[in-house]
Amino acid sequence: MDVPDKNHNIEPVEQQQQHAYHFAAAFQPTFFHSSLKPESIEDFDFESAPMTHLNEAHHVSDDDPIPLSSSVTAHSNVASSFASTTPILHLSPTHAPPLPRPDAYSLKMMGHSHNITQAPFELKLPSSSYVLREQSYRNYQIFPGQTRFLLHGRLVTSGDYRAFLAGLFLLIVPSVLFAVFTCPYLWNNVHPAIPIIYAYLFVLTLVSMLKTSWTDPGIIPRNLDPLIEQEIQDNASFESTTPPKEIWIKNTPYSLTYCETCKIYRPPRASHCRQCDNCVEFEDHHCAWLNNCIGKRNYRTFFTFITSAAILCVFVIVSCVYQLIYFSRQTASFNYVFSQAPVSFVLCIYSFILLWLVGGLTLYHCSLVLRGVTTHEQIRADIIKAKYPELGANPYNKHNPFRNMIQVLCQPQPKSYLRRRKMADPVIEKL
Repeated sequence: MDVPDKNHNIEPVEQQQQHAYHFAAAFQPTFFHSSLKPESIEDFDFESAPMTHLNEAHHVSDDDPIPLSSSVTAHSNVASSFASTTPILHLSPTHAPPLPRPDAYSLKMMGHSHNITQAPFELKLPSSSYVLREQSYRNYQIFPGQTRFLLHGRLVTSGDYRAFLAGLFLLIVPSVLFAVFTCPYLWNNVHPAIPIIYAYLFVLTLVSMLKTSWTDPGIIPRNLDPLIEQEIQDNASFESTTPPKEIWIKNTPYSLTYCETCKIYRPPRASHCRQCDNCVEFEDHHCAWLNNCIGKRNYRTFFTFITSAAILCVFVIVSCVYQLIYFSRQTASFNYVFSQAPVSFVLCIYSFILLWLVGGLTLYHCSLVLRGVTTHEQIRADIIKAKYPELGANPYNKHNPFRNMIQVLCQPQPKSYLRRRKMADPVIEKL
């Protein structure tokens, strides 16, 4: 390959046969002021906003190969049908110093750049004294934020897992003690079905807890509106304000909030979680005990977890009280009863305390489900009502508790927007 002259302009190329170069994405979506009028607010999806490209759109799916400029930016990591990219190559004179070796951490920090419309790397001609090789990463390996990926991107959770481990301990240890010391008495003196029902409740609680903790809650991909910040910097008339974008909810214009961290217009009912550092669709809250956000994709399993945990507490209390009453009939001495079933006595008190916490949380979320709101919306009801008096405090209510429950708990789990295991752009590494 001929080395160009210092002042010679090199035209952009898409592929290099002799050397592997890193291409920077030049995805340039421009959004119009949306007049989208969905039939209902639940039908709104941030991917359906009208948008145009500077070049022809290329439809992709999960089965299609990733475009060269996918990485973790813009729409090529979204399971959508409007991804469009243009490779651009920036070359500098040969006497420029070589690039430092990029790694997964440096690529991950690219997501925090203040000017994301610029290419993250300025590519330079390699010196003849270096041998370059192409290194590939999957999207989950360079995903920004505080999200942790387990089993090669198949499981999604947050960064701080100490409270989650404590929650597992509080669930598993008392359950094992009940199975060892109380279930034999129930099997022999009450009915064999009682321990079987207990085992089913315990497995249901444990599985729903793990599934909620390790499921993508509905993370919205970053950089869906990457040009907004650059437009603000280039045009002083904006005065550090983002261009407005509105949708229509019940014939009322609703302004979308622009997230400076994720570089997107958040759809309705979405919030940015500070613990996970992600925008989550239909975010209810961040649960430290589960080490994950509770959102559109895992709220149903979360509701199953707290409900089954509350029922399990009631089951343990009733079983332990029955055993204690049986021994108290033999003698009225407290010391005798405690000596015959000390574990059941302790578990009864423990489950009673836990029932106040988990049971209260279950009743609260039952109220939210029947009214069709989330915890965030419940907290900000007065703000929403003051800002949009036409919509009221709860514009998402279907005015039927049964229909609200079906909408929240009986819908199939939507597909994740993240293409976690897809290959990102190849990276040039120096040997």
